[in-house]
Amino acid sequence: MFKVKERLDVHRRIIACEAPPMVHAGTCMKQKRCEEDWKQLWWNGMGRFLLDGRNPQPYKDAVEWFEKLDIGEINLDCWRAVLFIVKGQSTFEHERKLITRTANDLARLLIIEPNFEDFGRAVQY
Repeated sequence: MFKVKERLDVHRRIIACEAPPMVHAGTCMKQKRCEEDWKQLWWNGMGRFLLDGRNPQPYKDAVEWFEKLDIGEINLDCWRAVLFIVKGQSTFEHERKLITRTANDLARLLIIEPNFEDFGRAVQY
């Protein structure tokens, strides 16, 4: 169980530190500035939401908060495109699958279904 938690923590830190790549829209005239603001917004927004020591947010909740942040000089069309990627990303699908797989494995190991055929046999003392 501790190994699963450790793997999830590492995964969360990687996601918080690595912003999805910005694909600039044709309307973006300040691509360098747009890119810089995007990386800052990701780290200061999503990074903070995911890694907050007092109240780390699940990815879905973090995305909802992230959408409401001031986007600085990120081109609006670039923002819409990258937000579409962020919302559709299966980034934390990995987390859900790992938790589900671990829970299923634990249930299989810990929950033993009774064999009712054993109840029909006489108990010898």
